[in-house]
Amino acid sequence: MSSPKKLSGKSQASEMPSLYSELADWFYLLTAPEDYAEEAAFYKKVLLESSQNAIHDILELGSGGGNNASHLKADFQMTLTDLSPDMLRISRRLNPGVSIFKVICVISD
Repeated sequence: MSSPKKLSGKSQASEMPSLYSELADWFYLLTAPEDYAEEAAFYKKVLLESSQNAIHDILELGSGGGNNASHLKADFQMTLTDLSPDMLRISRRLNPGVSIFKVICVISD
């Protein structure tokens, strides 16, 4: 099994796959938000059924273009994070009003 790729922190954008950086504006042509309705419904069901407390807020790590959040934001207060500023930019267009933050530090061993 190969080790996960570690980002150096020097130029994270240049170490991102092209789809998550210079091709980000084409992302929804390959993976449309409407294609995530079933997946988001599954996540919602699992979250609600597995928690003893009411769930109001969700922190999504590695949210990419925000496809799951585009469905979940109707039921939850979403906070999205990602390493790619380009993916966060397109996610903001899809999810106005949702808190979206760039991860600025990756800690790995």
